[in-house]
Amino acid sequence: MEDEQGKVGDEVESRIAAAEALASAAVTRYRELVASGQGLVAEMVRGQTIEEIDASVEGARKAYEEITRRVTEQIERKVPAGNPARSGSVAGVEYLKPEAKIALGLRGK
Repeated sequence: MEDEQGKVGDEVESRIAAAEALASAAVTRYRELVASGQGLVAEMVRGQTIEEIDASVEGARKAYEEITRRVTEQIERKVPAGNPARSGSVAGVEYLKPEAKIALGLRGK
């Protein structure tokens, strides 16, 4: 009888271990799926449970928004407002015939 209980106990432990492995794999897959989404910093999505992963997503989204805001500000500072003046124009180009202007433009000067 003890032998049968030992076998049942081993089987139960084996099933529990298998269920835990499946749950761990599912949580890992969920974390990878969430991290692959747009609008968040993937490296910041962490956790060993679904609840921990969901909680980390808010911080990952806020970090993404902050990075996006900073990059946008830097780009806006570098782009001049309006149409910048042309430089490197050839003197007397206004007196050339249209064909000569086209040829000059194709040469890049």
